[in-house]
Amino acid sequence: VLTMMNHPTEAWRESHFKDVITKVANIELYYKAIQFYIDFKPMMLNDLLMVLSPRMDHTRAVSFFTKNNYLQLVKPYLRSVQSLNNKAINEALNGLFVEEDDFQGLRASIDAF
Repeated sequence: VLTMMNHPTEAWRESHFKDVITKVANIELYYKAIQFYIDFKPMMLNDLLMVLSPRMDHTRAVSFFTKNNYLQLVKPYLRSVQSLNNKAINEALNGLFVEEDDFQGLRASIDAF
């Protein structure tokens, strides 16, 4: 995984990378992979997050995305994991609904979670 991230033009292939990253034991590499995608393939970030979500610390991820102002970029990921009813995910998603004036989405989110 590190070799692919260090040499993306020669070694990185999306499907292969997502297959290999799920087999990694070191969770810290997940966050390096997230930063790699933000830097090189930001539009594919949600695809990576969907693959990583079963083993990820969602509170830490939300904190990272909030701190770096990437919440809007990862909204599909947030919606997909909201069913976990994690406080950080719910607050981040509800904040996005307020920013977007999506009061129907906000109401549905608050009613469900």
